[in-house]
Amino acid sequence: MGLQRFMAAQLRRPKGWFGAFVMSCFLNRVNGQIIDRTLTLLDARAEHSVLEIGFGGGSALCRLAKEAGSGVVTGVDISPEMICQAERRFRHQIETGRLRVQLGDVTHLPFGDGVFDRVFTINTIYFWPDALQGLGEIYRVLKQDGLAAISIRSKEKMKEHAVTKYDFCLFSADDVARLMGQAGFREIRVDHRDKDKWYDQVIVVGSR
Repeated sequence: MGLQRFMAAQLRRPKGWFGAFVMSCFLNRVNGQIIDRTLTLLDARAEHSVLEIGFGGGSALCRLAKEAGSGVVTGVDISPEMICQAERRFRHQIETGRLRVQLGDVTHLPFGDGVFDRVFTINTIYFWPDALQGLGEIYRVLKQDGLAAISIRSKEKMKEHAVTKYDFCLFSADDVARLMGQAGFREIRVDHRDKDKWYDQVIVVGSR
């Protein structure tokens, strides 16, 4: 397996010691700014129940758990290595009930209807087998008037990186906004920053 294909596979689903340690650190670092902006736009409050889908290195979960009050922060990921890493790293937050992590897939989220005030995912939609189905699941688990954020790097920027030739499905900001509308979201707005940089930030927010 070539290096680019290996990295693409690790970005899709981190595995082994490389996924648990190298990829978790890499994802936290490269996603720092887009995490900041996503959380700002979501306006998650201490009493909110918040779900992150595909939490990777766990940086966003950590921040939210520190600020959690009566609400609970939940993370789901398809990588067992990321689950184990989070259970070790956030043992205290998990034991105190502020945070929970579990194995899960966006196509069939393991939660009931209308559970969360906020749902977000960062740089994962490229790997979903069916983007509209995934967005429908997010819509289903979101409370009425809750907010969801889908954060990506734009199709235009992602095409410049060779690794995206391998099993990535790229989206423009308009693509994501259109799909969210089809899934039932309303009041959809697009926040697109750093368009001139090697990695831009696209956050599409919609309400249920």
